[in-house]
Amino acid sequence: MKIGIYITGLGQTFVNETVENCAERLMNEISFQDTGIQYELKSENIIFFKSKSSTVVSIVEKGNNNVIYKIYDFKYEEILTEKFNNFPLILKSVWLFLLVIRKFPSLFGKLFNPNGFSHPFQAFYLLFIFLLISIAFILLLPVIIESLFFQNSNFIDDLINFKSNLFEYDIPCVSIYKIVSFLDSISNVIISFFAIFLLFFPNFNTLISNLATEFVCANDYLEYGIQSQRIQGNLEHLIEYISENECQCEIHIHAYSFGSIIAMDYLFPYGSKISVNTRSFCKGLISIGNPYEFVKSVYPRFFDGRLEQLKNDFFWINIYSSADPLASNFRNDSKIWESEYGLKNMIIKPLNLNYEVRPFFKFSFLDFLFLYGVKAHGMYWDSKSEGQSCLRDILFKMKQLGIL
Repeated sequence: MKIGIYITGLGQTFVNETVENCAERLMNEISFQDTGIQYELKSENIIFFKSKSSTVVSIVEKGNNNVIYKIYDFKYEEILTEKFNNFPLILKSVWLFLLVIRKFPSLFGKLFNPNGFSHPFQAFYLLFIFLLISIAFILLLPVIIESLFFQNSNFIDDLINFKSNLFEYDIPCVSIYKIVSFLDSISNVIISFFAIFLLFFPNFNTLISNLATEFVCANDYLEYGIQSQRIQGNLEHLIEYISENECQCEIHIHAYSFGSIIAMDYLFPYGSKISVNTRSFCKGLISIGNPYEFVKSVYPRFFDGRLEQLKNDFFWINIYSSADPLASNFRNDSKIWESEYGLKNMIIKPLNLNYEVRPFFKFSFLDFLFLYGVKAHGMYWDSKSEGQSCLRDILFKMKQLGIL
């Protein structure tokens, strides 16, 4: 039985990508290659460990119920973000601001020494936008201070009298009254700005809260290993469940964006042995928009000391777009050729498949300004499952390798 495990990327607040959509796209591509055979999807939910669940979608031939392919999803987002989810928005903004400031020097250095990173300017620009977003919410602090302390006129009068008494005794001090006036004026401006902004983007605060949460938690995972053991342990339990409940299974991990980092962290662990079931049943990795180069640039030690323990029959297909600043082509240049390397000091190299929605040669200024590259990171499939996608190229390569 051929089994897939689908690990999606972050940013599901913006685009809710599901295992059902992935399975439907793959079913459509299989159907386009066959004549006279119709397929359908069958879904179920399973509990693979304690309260951890997975949605399982089977691609089935109509009439004889022959299962062609089965895909389990692996949900790691709640585990990744659970320690940060309950923080107030203003604290999340401060945390995001401090993180961006700390990462600025490393990305700024890549502008002059890319060292294999294909899109340093676009990544730096994206980080700059994160900085502006965090500053925008930090500017709400004066509003909070003004609302809590300076709305009471008696309190302001007391401050003015206190200030006068200080000057009477020639004690130098800062004009508290001016501070109060400044906070009062700036709070009105900020409130007006956010009122207008929220009129056009009513869910903006929720989106920014989730963006800050995911960005900070992803950093904690990559830099400090926070929640990594729980995430990897749950993935281990899912593979254990599949190996015990699926007859003669062959597992392929389908990973998109940050999900590729989760998958590589599991398949090529640091300082530990992979399980017997993983070595026996995990036969391949399919990474889409894999941000390996970006992670290596910002967190240069993350992939050090990885152990290569998988067998020679293990395959790795890597889908990337030249327009995607986060996707890696595992080359020392931006050419659309086969990969030159895999993870650091490893023999296994990905089989590169280039996927472009439109011909890409070079960013124009407007493309750069309006973050076309970041949009390209979400253009490996259409938002509707009946649209075209990179899964056609994946299917061709899997058939070519005799995998499906």
